Amino acid sequence: MITVISIIGLAALATATRFGHSTIGNTNAEGFARKLSLDLLQARRRTIATGDNHYLQLTTAGGNVTSYVLMRRTSSGNAAVDEMKIVPDDVTVSSSHFVLEFDFDGSALGAYSVNIAGPNRSWSLTTIAATGMVEVAEITP
Repeated sequence: MITVISIIGLAALATATRFGHSTIGNTNAEGFARKLSLDLLQARRRTIATGDNHYLQLTTAGGNVTSYVLMRRTSSGNAAVDEMKIVPDDVTVSSSHFVLEFDFDGSALGAYSVNIAGPNRSWSLTTIAATGMVEVAEITP
C-alpha cells in the first residue's frame, strides 16, 4: 500500500513539475486578458455615465506593458479612478497605443489592439473605434 501511494505521489510531482509553470502562466495570461477587457468596458461605461472621458493609461518598460491604471479626464486635470493593475511576471503584453480612451458617447478614440501572451497561448484584444466595443480572441495557432 505504501509503495502504491509513493508511486502515485511521484507521478503527481512529476506532472506538476512538467506542466505546472506553463499552465499557470497561460491561466495568468487568460485572466489578465479578461481583466483588461473588463476594465476597458468599465472605462467606456464611466465615460457614458459622467460625460468625462475615461481611459486606461498603460505603463511600459522595454516595449512591453508592465501595468495600467483607469483614469478620468476632467477640466481640472486627470485623476486615477482605480488602483494600478500589474501585469503578471509570466505574461507579456504589447499594445498599439499607450492611452486607451473613450469619448462621451462611448466610442473609442482609436482602434486599439493589445496582445497578451502566456508561455503557450496568446490572446488579442481589440476595440472597434466607432462603437467602443471590446473583442477578445485567442490567437494561438
